[in-house]
Amino acid sequence: MKAIAIAVLLLLLSIPSYSQTLNDFLQAARRQSTTVMLAKKEQELAHVRFGGFRLSGKPSVELTGNIPGYNRDNTAVTQPDGTILFVPRSQTYGNAGVGFVQPLLFSGGNISVNTELYRFDNLRTHTTRYNGTPVFLRLSQSLFNYNSYKWEKQIEPLRLQEATATYRLAELQLDADICRLYFEVVSAQQDTWLATNNLGYITTNLDNEKRKLQLGTTTEDKTLQLEMQLIRSRQQLLESGLQSRQMYRELCTLAGNPDTSLRILQLPENIPASLPDAATSVERARKNLPAFIAFDRKRKEAAAKKEEAQRQGRQVDLTASYGLNNSSETIGAIYKNPQDQQRFSIGLRIPILDGGRRRNAVAQSKILEEQVLLQQKSETDKILLRIAVLSEDLLTLKNNISQSLQLDTIAQKRFLISNRLFQSGKLSLLEWQSAQTEKDNAHRGYVLALQRFWETWYAFRVATNTPEN
Repeated sequence: MKAIAIAVLLLLLSIPSYSQTLNDFLQAARRQSTTVMLAKKEQELAHVRFGGFRLSGKPSVELTGNIPGYNRDNTAVTQPDGTILFVPRSQTYGNAGVGFVQPLLFSGGNISVNTELYRFDNLRTHTTRYNGTPVFLRLSQSLFNYNSYKWEKQIEPLRLQEATATYRLAELQLDADICRLYFEVVSAQQDTWLATNNLGYITTNLDNEKRKLQLGTTTEDKTLQLEMQLIRSRQQLLESGLQSRQMYRELCTLAGNPDTSLRILQLPENIPASLPDAATSVERARKNLPAFIAFDRKRKEAAAKKEEAQRQGRQVDLTASYGLNNSSETIGAIYKNPQDQQRFSIGLRIPILDGGRRRNAVAQSKILEEQVLLQQKSETDKILLRIAVLSEDLLTLKNNISQSLQLDTIAQKRFLISNRLFQSGKLSLLEWQSAQTEKDNAHRGYVLALQRFWETWYAFRVATNTPEN
């Protein structure tokens, strides 16, 4: 009877005779799902951003200058007797320079080696003058200022780790979503199988009751009840078939599978022999979950904001340079016997009275830092509680599977006996219907037990961000 029911099921659903497993969809989703592809692109973007951060300490070569500008006008010249004489002028002036700049990441300044050349042309007298600095060393440094690199070198690696962990979590979340939809299809297909199976039994019993009615050994009420039950089974068959197709399309869409031709899905009955240990899983979660990495990042970001607020407003800029300088009517002479050139300057900006703005900014940053710590504690407690609950649930649900399977087997056996007794007239229709209902519920209970275990299994992997070994 079971073989006949399966054959009828395949015919009614118009599906190929070969089946698919949960693992088939998980592997296909990892290869084809747009969800994973998008998460992969986010991870690649994080790697590129981290590479950009690492390049911030690399030296650079800069070309600076001004294209020669033309100036033709009358300029005021003060004479010895105090009068002003307006003298016509016609001239051009331009400059160019090259610098090799090395950032000093540890201090936030930079040091550079430079060369510069200036050219002046007097177009009225047809004379040219050059002024140049063949080489000079310049140091630019801010003292007591906030050094962003000090914190970025701690925060940026955490951002990269967080992106990698988020990508892995996206894969595991996809597994959980695939598992949920897979069992939606399985449940609908099992309902179809039950309806098909029941249809066969009801049809046989209805034919028997019609023959008994002609012989006068049964009542018309009993045959009418069987006819009503036959119609309900046909309705269930149509509804479950429609549900199967709808959920299977959603499953294929999520997995990135363009072929949505409905196939039989196998029940995943290969339960893992051992379950993950809760204490070990907590340690893995602390290392793998993006939430824990984000906690470290946010804590360091809050500390950086506090230091920035504390140093706000106080600025001391130091600039020093030493090099060789010369001027001449020819370019070549610039580089012969140049003279020393030294420059040194210090710029200060120290607020004396700011109306309490700096104190307020520091207070805000401290509260933000405390808020981050409280949020971290709250989220950590929730995560650890969920891991503990899921770990306990897995053990309970695993034990429930064997009991549900035993109940399903007994209910199937009892129904076969009840069916024979009903056909021989030793069991009432109500008792036969009760046995059939218990059979169906027991089988649905077994499928539900598998579904709850596997959904909890993948939820546990998401909660710990741990891939399946």
